[in-house]
Amino acid sequence: MDFDMFYEELKKQILEFVTEEVKGTIDFRMVYKNGQQNHGIVFRPEGSNVGITTYAEDFYRMYKEGISFPSIIESYAGTLHEAKDEIQFTKNIQILKAKKESIIPAFIPKESLEFRPKLAHVPFENLEIIFQWNVPGTEYSVKLPEEYFNYHQIEPKQFLAELIDDPSFKNQTEVFSISRLFGPGDIEIPKEQEMYCVTNQNKNWGAASILNKDIMDEIADFFGGETYILPASIHECLAVDTHAHTIEELKTMVRDINSKPDLVGADFLSNEVYVYDSYTRELKLAGEQRTKEIQNPEKQEPIKR
Repeated sequence: MDFDMFYEELKKQILEFVTEEVKGTIDFRMVYKNGQQNHGIVFRPEGSNVGITTYAEDFYRMYKEGISFPSIIESYAGTLHEAKDEIQFTKNIQILKAKKESIIPAFIPKESLEFRPKLAHVPFENLEIIFQWNVPGTEYSVKLPEEYFNYHQIEPKQFLAELIDDPSFKNQTEVFSISRLFGPGDIEIPKEQEMYCVTNQNKNWGAASILNKDIMDEIADFFGGETYILPASIHECLAVDTHAHTIEELKTMVRDINSKPDLVGADFLSNEVYVYDSYTRELKLAGEQRTKEIQNPEKQEPIKR
């Protein structure tokens, strides 16, 4: 059975399941996953504005591996029930009481806002910055809606400026060399080709840690004044030497990373490459004329946290 035939049968069985087993609305549409258009299956539980998105391509891979249709529908049912529990939990918590020390900025692809139009956000190049509230005493995090900022009478842009300057955000940043991930003798990375992972201590929604300009200054100065930034996922970014790689090479590297089937679709951030300049303290899409060339032959490794 080819994908088109599989997709039609999948839609039929899912619609029957939603009608008989669970209450809510189902929407089949093309959505982004890993930077590409995929066949999204968006389910919204009754009384909720939050959608649960799965992908027909993932189910087709299961089918090609020999998993039967009943088992695929059973897997889908499990996904819905798990997500419904989380949605019910988030509906019951008092979001308006979220405190700044438990809120972090987070990057998402701009197109993601199509499915969450009421989220508070601040545009950033080809991305959007949203606000994640790590609910104290739980493992849950909640994306803050516009209602939160209306209630507290503060603009998201102003709140973001205060947030990234707050010690509670700065102290969460973690930087480590990629070579640290390898055991002794596994691989030796030349110093000029070293990459540094920038994330947060929880390794969760940590890509926006590159908004910490104090840390980015240290990394960029280590590389001679500038550093290219590769968005590995919504959880982390990689900082590399601008003199060791071309933008085209790095874009190819990012696309290759994002095309791997084991990358979770919801974790995709961008196929673009960014650059940080410690002289201007600007973070932007790479490819524009450099504002200043800085050479620093005496490199000292950035502080690792």
